[in-house]
Amino acid sequence: MSFAPPRPVGAGSRVAIVAPAGPFNEESFEKGIAWLSTRYEVRHRSDIFSKAGYLAGNDARRLAELNEAVLAPDIDAIVCARGGFGATRLLPGINLEAVRSANKMIVGFSDITALHALWAQAGVRSVHAPMVAALADASEIIRRKWISALEQAAEPLHWNLQAINHPTDLPVSGILTGGNLAVLGALIGTPYAPPLDGRILFIEDVGERPYRVDRLLTTMAQAGWFDRLNGILIGAFTEGEPGADGITIDEVLAGHFAKAPFPVLRGLPAGHIDDNESLPFGTKVTIDGGLVSVAEEERESNLLPPSR
Repeated sequence: MSFAPPRPVGAGSRVAIVAPAGPFNEESFEKGIAWLSTRYEVRHRSDIFSKAGYLAGNDARRLAELNEAVLAPDIDAIVCARGGFGATRLLPGINLEAVRSANKMIVGFSDITALHALWAQAGVRSVHAPMVAALADASEIIRRKWISALEQAAEPLHWNLQAINHPTDLPVSGILTGGNLAVLGALIGTPYAPPLDGRILFIEDVGERPYRVDRLLTTMAQAGWFDRLNGILIGAFTEGEPGADGITIDEVLAGHFAKAPFPVLRGLPAGHIDDNESLPFGTKVTIDGGLVSVAEEERESNLLPPSR
């Protein structure tokens, strides 16, 4: 069973832009805002352009901005400007009950994985998808899929992927969760890790060498994460070339998951790639062989007009 339908979003909805992690290219940001404004009423604070080293302003600024967007009664959804680093620093200051009560989706990926995990704890849907700066130059197909995911449209979602292993118990279903592997690894042992029981875990990463991916997966295994899942979907692992030993990330993944008791599929077109497809976290997905799908009736049940 998926999370309850989120606060409805449609053409004309009010969307808050926040920068909970790193600073961003202002030209790309403005281009992304221009595109979003053709469909939504877009708002952001004037201090969103703040910079404090590798952060988009200090923790207090970024936390206040995010909490305001969560609590604002006239805001329908929250879209992040960029990832980078810094979202984990905000987690202690975000009220889980406020997130649950507001029931607003948040959109982003990479470092925003920390917020996806918190939204999952609250039982609120979120969207793993390109952020404002990336939307500036995204293809029309990616933009269309982005809108469809945010507005919970009835368009069915299907991906044909490559199986790493071949468990006998198929098909399997579970609520989709996850995100960036390194950020998920940073949540191990904290109160902010996502719920895992019966979930389908999505993972991706950028710039992590094979031995570092191995280390992260080993830590997850030793923390018992993989004992609780119904399946794993693997997205793009980019800029992680082999070292002198020649071991590839694909070999690391196969080494960890070839004998997993649940299906593990790779090739989901999501992550740090140009054609980064939107993933509806908090929605039930089904794995049947190499086919991953979000049922059409699942998405149709969420079609509601935006409230005003």
